[in-house]
Amino acid sequence: MRGMPRRRDVCRIDRAGSLDRLTRRTEALPDPAPGHARVAVKAVGLNFADIFACLGLYSATPSGSFIPGLEFAGIVEALGPASSDTELRAVRVDDPVVGVTRFGGYATAINADLQYLRPIRAGWTFAEAAAYPVQGLTAWYGLVRLGEVERGR
Repeated sequence: MRGMPRRRDVCRIDRAGSLDRLTRRTEALPDPAPGHARVAVKAVGLNFADIFACLGLYSATPSGSFIPGLEFAGIVEALGPASSDTELRAVRVDDPVVGVTRFGGYATAINADLQYLRPIRAGWTFAEAAAYPVQGLTAWYGLVRLGEVERGR
């Protein structure tokens, strides 16, 4: 039902510096905006960057309060209103998806940009899907961007 915020549990840290500051809370989640989907999270990845962000040792650590988590997998619960750039949607309500986010994944639900969601590969569990994106993107970045590996070379 639109207009009625969904409640979700999150793991939030008010200030980086210690994992002891990570607490579980219940918060409201608004309806997804245009170009976004609300995903009921079933599994999250745990990465070096997540731990370092909580410790304040990661260059991209948000200042102030934040929800860690860069990757997640779950079920699409709702889609935001259509907009010109989201008319051809790759996901639908009830689809199992994997996604990446700039923090915010450690939650029971998340509003995620459609461009960062993909269907889960056939035969994969939610845990397998959630553990893949950051590792895959890190490997790609190391090989292609830093190592300048090209096809046929």
